Amino acid sequence: MTDSIEIHKLSEIKGKNPTVIVGFPGTGLVGSVAASQLIDVLGLDFVGYITSATFAPLAAIHNYKPLPPARIHYSSKYNLVVILSEMSIPINSSMELAQKLFEFSKSLNAGLIISLGGISLKEEENAVYVVSSDQKIVKNIINKKLAKPIREGATTGVTGILLSQGVLESFPVLSILAEASQDYLDPHAAGNALKVLSNFLGLQINTDSLEKDAKELAETIREVAIKSKTPKKTSAVSGEGGTMYG
Repeated sequence: MTDSIEIHKLSEIKGKNPTVIVGFPGTGLVGSVAASQLIDVLGLDFVGYITSATFAPLAAIHNYKPLPPARIHYSSKYNLVVILSEMSIPINSSMELAQKLFEFSKSLNAGLIISLGGISLKEEENAVYVVSSDQKIVKNIINKKLAKPIREGATTGVTGILLSQGVLESFPVLSILAEASQDYLDPHAAGNALKVLSNFLGLQINTDSLEKDAKELAETIREVAIKSKTPKKTSAVSGEGGTMYG
C-alpha cells in the first residue's frame, strides 16, 4: 500500500537539534491557534507543507495569500520548526501522519517534539496540563510551577501516537494542554498554552496582546476546519487534546 501522506520541503532546515512544535485542530482549536500565533509573533518562514489524498481540497488564506492548510514553518534564529494544520485531520490518517511527523522530526535531529492542544476537564479555569514521554521534562515543568501533570487518562489522535512513539523510542515528546471550551473556539486558552511554552523554552513572547489578536485568527481557522467537512466529534478525536484525563 502506497503512503498517502507526503511532506514537501520548499527549503532546507539547517538548525542543530531544533525543537519541533505541532499544533492541530481539537478542543477550542487551541493547537492550531497557538501554533499560528507563534508563527506570526516570531516571524517564522514558510518552508514546507503536507499533502494527502485524504485531506480536504482547500486553501487557507492569510493576509490575502492562499496557503496549504497543513504546513511547516521554521526560524533559524529561534531554532524552531512549527507544524500546523488548520483543517481537521481524518481519523484514518492520524496514525500515518503521526508516524511521518515523528520520522520527519528525527531526520532533523530534533531535540524535542512539543504538541499544543486543548482539554476540557472543567476542574480549574485557566489551568494548563502536561504529559510527556520523558518524566524529567514533566518534573522540570512542575518544579517551575508552569503547569500541572496528568496522572491517569488517555489522549487521542496524532498527539497520542507521538507520545506513545516517544516512549517506545526513548524520544522526548511533550504535550501542553490548556483548559478550553468544548463548545466554541477559545483563543484565551491558546494564550495560556503559549505562556507555558514560552516560559519552558525561554522565548521572549509578549502574550498580553495574543488573546485579542487570536480572535480574528481563530475565526479564520474555524472556517477552514468547517470547510474540511469533518464532523465536530471526529475533529475532537483526531485533533489534539484529551477526552479522558485525571
